[in-house]
Amino acid sequence: MKSNKQRVADNLRLKVATYNMHGLNQGSAFVEYLCEDRDVIFLQEHWLAPFDLSRLDSICSKMICFATSAMDSKISSGCLRGRPFGGVAVLIRDTIVINVTLVKSASRYIILQFNGILLINVYLPCSGCDNWEDEYADCLASIINDISKLHFTHIIKCRLHE
Repeated sequence: MKSNKQRVADNLRLKVATYNMHGLNQGSAFVEYLCEDRDVIFLQEHWLAPFDLSRLDSICSKMICFATSAMDSKISSGCLRGRPFGGVAVLIRDTIVINVTLVKSASRYIILQFNGILLINVYLPCSGCDNWEDEYADCLASIINDISKLHFTHIIKCRLHE
């Protein structure tokens, strides 16, 4: 017999979108448009440093943001040189966020659980990067480890390569 949470997950129709922002300044207008009728929005490449992640909260007042920066190690190593890069976020409609739990937030992925549904936003390395195979395998192994003890009925994943 299915639990109440499983019945809710089975009957729920989520409107989901994914968008590579190519930077917050360049992509925020389209994200505002997506917020009009989407329940979940997976974002990649917001290019924000850890101390600027709150800027994603101001895109839409009806969405709650879960975000991570890919620039933690770059920022902590001293003066920032070069252009910003990476970063993933998930925007969740405020009417359903009470049922959402943050499972894991890492530099390349975010895992959320919404009742019996796992929401996974992943930004994987491209084959042109140094040690991309190791980083790719490490990322997927970490995700498997993070979800291995969870109980879920469905997975919605967004995976984007650099």
